[in-house]
Amino acid sequence: MAALATPPTSLDTELYVIHPLDDVQEQKCSTEGLGPMELTPTVRFSLLTLRVYLIAMTAVVVYRTLSLAHVFGHHAR
Repeated sequence: MAALATPPTSLDTELYVIHPLDDVQEQKCSTEGLGPMELTPTVRFSLLTLRVYLIAMTAVVVYRTLSLAHVFGHHAR
């Protein structure tokens, strides 16, 4: 902990921060000819689970919004 509290010495390297908009532009990578990305079964399952979850949560929001708008009548409380 004492090492963190010591003041910087003259031997420390100075770092300069350059904003990305002020930096020299570099050539972008080409994505032509790459094809579709291979997914492992674990990643495929995770993405499917996320998709089902997002669809279910969207359905809950739509149902709640319609019930607050009294679209379903009084029996849907």
